[in-house]
Amino acid sequence: MSPSDPDFSDDPDAPVRVEHRFDGETPPSIAIVQAIAAIENVDPIASPSDLGITLYDHVDPTALDQIVTGRNGSTSVTIDLTIHNDHEYAVRVQNSGRLIVERSG
Repeated sequence: MSPSDPDFSDDPDAPVRVEHRFDGETPPSIAIVQAIAAIENVDPIASPSDLGITLYDHVDPTALDQIVTGRNGSTSVTIDLTIHNDHEYAVRVQNSGRLIVERSG
């Protein structure tokens, strides 16, 4: 599943936002990595070395996937987290399959 085109502006310090969907084939943890890689225009596989961060440094990916996808759909689940390297990434994951990542700084 590929992310939507990031919102880029001519201002390098302007926030960049990408919306992404996840499903049974692409869990939320992988979708987060893909969205950040899209924002930074790097290969998701190479993102740990290219970006100097891993998702596991900020959250347990297995637990995140279980919390978000392990619900029966009758309860709404939203998880917000922040990932830092040279930039700050505000991440919102919803059990509806929606994921939003916004880079600032």
